[in-house]
Amino acid sequence: MLTVLHGESEFRRERELAELRISQDPEGLATVRFPRGTPIPTIMAAARTPGFFLDQRLVITECLLADHIRQQQLDPDLVHALATLPSGCHIISLEPPLPPAVLDRLRAALGDAVTFVDCNVPIGEKLIEWVTERARSYGVEIEPAAAEELVIAIDPTALQRRREHAGSQSDQQAGLDLARVDQELAKLATAVYPEKVIRVAVVRELVAADDAPLEWALIDALNRGDATAIVRELERALDTNAVPDVLLAQLASHFEALFAAQILPHLSPDAVAAATGLSARRIAQVRRILSTRSSMNAGAMLAALRAIDASLKRGIVIDSEAALAVTLLAGAQRVRPEIRRFER
Repeated sequence: MLTVLHGESEFRRERELAELRISQDPEGLATVRFPRGTPIPTIMAAARTPGFFLDQRLVITECLLADHIRQQQLDPDLVHALATLPSGCHIISLEPPLPPAVLDRLRAALGDAVTFVDCNVPIGEKLIEWVTERARSYGVEIEPAAAEELVIAIDPTALQRRREHAGSQSDQQAGLDLARVDQELAKLATAVYPEKVIRVAVVRELVAADDAPLEWALIDALNRGDATAIVRELERALDTNAVPDVLLAQLASHFEALFAAQILPHLSPDAVAAATGLSARRIAQVRRILSTRSSMNAGAMLAALRAIDASLKRGIVIDSEAALAVTLLAGAQRVRPEIRRFER
């Protein structure tokens, strides 16, 4: 039998593995774990060795499948070895996201003898549901608004990015840190005792936002109208493996919040959030950033970023990096006259 724990979230993979180990070999007497890079014959030799204390042998591997994929095809020798495993052996393999063709090949070869467990970061409302279930594992409930507040505190664009890019390649490359979410839930569960309900207020009080994300250096350069810094920070972002459409979503999220915060300047963050559907935390966050942009200027920047996104999705624009650079430099030109008036 083969169980494949595949997906971008190491936290979910290890959680699923822990549950399987507890259910099948809680004492660890018939379990062996091999690190990535272990030769296939070594793994198969262990898989075919009967357990001393239990009927079933549990073998845990890392990237056994991912390391033997060539041109979207799985090594035929590995497929054969997995298809001829003895009935008393259970291999559990921890894997990154795998190509659909690989999953289909294993289904065809192993049939009911293979199980796939999705360990990706959940998307949209399912992410909120996952947070709710993790809170219950600590013996508390979390309000839906508080769950969303927690996610946004850790990654301000997580919910927006997942709704807009669900199923895309970038969606698999930029996952929310679920381990950090889990740590914060454990802290909050202790803090709210004995009430046992996590509310928005306690999340805002106790969960500190991460350091400014990568795109904030770009925002600072845009607010200064500094074309040289814009080019430098954009190159730095792309050189550190930032995905252009994810970076685009992050920038759009900032200017969407900035536009809402500026067009309704006398309302509280909660009131703006209720009127716009944005996060109150995000509204408060952008209000703390000194910006020389008017609401009209911020709105124009938001519209330009959304136009790029629409053009990319329709295939009108092919080079996302070039389109983003042109738009950001044009945004810098628009802000310079306002900076001069501000300085005088």
